[in-house]
Amino acid sequence: MSVSSTRGASEDVVRALDPAVTGADLLRLAVHRSSAVRAAVASRTDCPAGALISLGHDHSVDVLEALIGNPRTPSSVIRNLADHRTARVSEAAVQRLRNSFR
Repeated sequence: MSVSSTRGASEDVVRALDPAVTGADLLRLAVHRSSAVRAAVASRTDCPAGALISLGHDHSVDVLEALIGNPRTPSSVIRNLADHRTARVSEAAVQRLRNSFR
C-alpha cells in the first residue's frame, strides 16, 4: 500500500481507522503528512508500540491528544507529554497519569 498524494486526506483517515489495515500499512500511515491521519493512527489500540513512541514527538496537538487517549500508549510517552509546552497536552497527560494510579 502506498499513501497517494492525489487521494484526499479524508480517505486516508478512513483507511487509518480501518481495522483491516495493520502492520506495515499502518506504519506508513503513521508518517502521513496530514495530522488527521496521524491522529487516527495514534488513536488505534493496535498501533505498533514503535509508532506510538515516534508519534509522541509529533508537533500536532491533535496527534498528541490521540496518543494520550490511547490506553496502549507507553507510560514513558505519557510522562514525556506531561512536560509538553502546550498546556492542553501537558494537562491531559498529567490527568492520565493521575488516573492510572487510582
